[in-house]
Amino acid sequence: MITKSKFFVGAVIILTAGSAALAKGGGLPKLDIERACHASEQAVAAVITVTSDMFSACVSDEKEAQDQLDKNWATYPAVDKTRCIQPKEYMPGYVEWLTCLEMDRDVKVMRKEQPGPTSSTDKCPVVRYLQDGTIVSVNAC
Repeated sequence: MITKSKFFVGAVIILTAGSAALAKGGGLPKLDIERACHASEQAVAAVITVTSDMFSACVSDEKEAQDQLDKNWATYPAVDKTRCIQPKEYMPGYVEWLTCLEMDRDVKVMRKEQPGPTSSTDKCPVVRYLQDGTIVSVNAC
């Protein structure tokens, strides 16, 4: 079991190192999708029996996410890109990055649409946030 753990950690390190250099000029960082998918497939296979073609599915998903990111890159706020695309903190992959950016966008929309409490005795905790969805304060009551 220790060998499988070491292998998985090694795969994560390889994937992280592959995306360590973010693209200059603010563009979408380029990843070696095939290398990442092979490492991912090997890491999963070390823990469980792989019965499907994980590599092909991974490559397809990553390319689709990369296309979506390329298409919409300029529309994502810089603060969200900075938070979501951090190779040392997230598994470097287009699917993960796209998911993070979409979740940020969706949470901000939900916060804008959600009415605030009408008094301090309303629901607790009371979360105050800016119009863009950024949290300003939280009162646990």
